[in-house]
Amino acid sequence: MRFRFLPFFHALPVLALVMACCLPGQARAATFADADGVAVAVPDAPRRVYALSPPEALLVYAINPCLLAGWNFPQTEAARAWYPACARDLPVLGGFFGQGLTPDKEALLKAAPDLVIGGTMAPVNKEFEALFASLGIPVVRIGSRDLDDYPKALRQFGELLGDKARGEALAAYAEKTLADVRQGVAKIPRDKRLRVYYAEGEDGLSTDGQGSFHTQVLELAGGLNVHRAPPSRIFGMDKVTMETVIGYAPQVIVAQTPKVRAAILSSPTWQVIPAARDGRVLGLQARPVNWFDRPPSFMRLLSLKWMAQALYPDVFAYDMVKETREFFKLFWDKDLTEAEARTLLEPAAAAKP
Repeated sequence: MRFRFLPFFHALPVLALVMACCLPGQARAATFADADGVAVAVPDAPRRVYALSPPEALLVYAINPCLLAGWNFPQTEAARAWYPACARDLPVLGGFFGQGLTPDKEALLKAAPDLVIGGTMAPVNKEFEALFASLGIPVVRIGSRDLDDYPKALRQFGELLGDKARGEALAAYAEKTLADVRQGVAKIPRDKRLRVYYAEGEDGLSTDGQGSFHTQVLELAGGLNVHRAPPSRIFGMDKVTMETVIGYAPQVIVAQTPKVRAAILSSPTWQVIPAARDGRVLGLQARPVNWFDRPPSFMRLLSLKWMAQALYPDVFAYDMVKETREFFKLFWDKDLTEAEARTLLEPAAAAKP
């Protein structure tokens, strides 16, 4: 799908006029202090929420999927099958999530949101700040980059969206998960922690450095990210050479896609690397959405438990079938059978030629 964008100076007057006429009236009944310390007057009961990037959209979904005004990018059929009817066929509004992307103003006009939520990963540019201000739509920023942000973020989303009890329940899960994994990792001596390479891109020769939000799960789970260079850009996927990866000598490889995993396990070139030679190439779960990153979401909480156990089974004794069923009941309101949970835990399968 291609998004069509009008030049801002052409679109703003029309959008402002039409949306001002069409937006449903909402009393500003509360003041919310956002991540920037700005006091924002927000609707008492938002009805249509636009999130500026996928992490925030999925946090809205976790609280109440029926409040979403639209998605940031086209959803896969696999994901749509999990969504309730109210979220399944929402329009694609675009957003701010790297590579110069901005919202589709025409689609935004039709969606008519009464609240906009951004985060530390999705700064609004000046043009859209002016647009939302001219329309009287409040913009709230909530920190959502890091997993450590999630307990507070989930409580804030619950407060903003009118379901504090749900926000608290999800936040409590996030807090306990982070605390439990940290407690386990603390028992592992530094010299016993595994060196891990995250293989991204078509050839597995793109990766993300230490401190990137794309590798938070493996680092919080106690893996030592062998690519120590800091992220060069927010989108990540820095290029490296095969010689560099061989020099890293990772003990475990996390493969971004089934295609890359299959290539690493079968390629003689990769077999000189300890992880490939020993078959320790982990595939990632991707249903309903990616658990690990791209987009980073609340699914990282479940991925964190899975990753910790995959790296250190002697330390983490999670029953991942049980954990998956409990997680999907809480965050997705889905009652999974044991068989369904086992299927979700399997890495995504490689596409057939």
